[in-house]
Amino acid sequence: MSDLPDLHTHYDAMWERAWPAVSSGDVDCDTHLAGGLDPRRGLTLVARPGPALAARLGALQDRLTDADPRQYRQPRTDLHVTILSLFTVTADYAPHLARRADYAAAVRAAVADLPAFDVDFDGITISRGAVLARGFPRDGTLELLRARLRDVLRASGLDGSLDQRYRLVTAHSTLLRFVAPPRDPARLAAVLAGLRAMPLGTMRVDTLALVVNDWYMSNAAVEAVATWTLRDHAP
Repeated sequence: MSDLPDLHTHYDAMWERAWPAVSSGDVDCDTHLAGGLDPRRGLTLVARPGPALAARLGALQDRLTDADPRQYRQPRTDLHVTILSLFTVTADYAPHLARRADYAAAVRAAVADLPAFDVDFDGITISRGAVLARGFPRDGTLELLRARLRDVLRASGLDGSLDQRYRLVTAHSTLLRFVAPPRDPARLAAVLAGLRAMPLGTMRVDTLALVVNDWYMSNAAVEAVATWTLRDHAP
């Protein structure tokens, strides 16, 4: 599809930016994970991988943690693809959550009549802080959904922290976060390079969940607000 070359370029650019540092052991360690439970909260629309894809992602995580067991492995219950962060995780979340019904209404309007869609997962990319599974939507439904959400949120006056960190364009799933410098950077680099183009499977996105969450989408912190089922494709 027309969006796939752009995503390949985006993921490759992420890799090229981070690789010289990560391959030499120069990683960005997450201090919040080292400090215990994250007290910050946000509101996010997410999709979850099915059991088969989650198992494949778990097998990939096994290889990463074998190479460096000290790093934070995203638990299987926490694996997800972010559709859109409606407000960015913050310590000052109470005013936003007071309007959660308004946020839910905005999502309901945006997802109306949208079909289910597929995301193919193929290999990994990296940042200095994390290892990510690369997702490639097969069509433009995800892009359309995000555009609708942004439009409805702006029209409702709910866009105060929308795209605050960056404008989300990918369909990745975070697998591992760095919490300590790698003990054996060369070994980890070899594993990362070997996983870069590994086919992982397909995620059928037919259910969306609006959740209150911490930065890591930790199961202990997630609070369900609403769910929506996307319509099947016409036969």
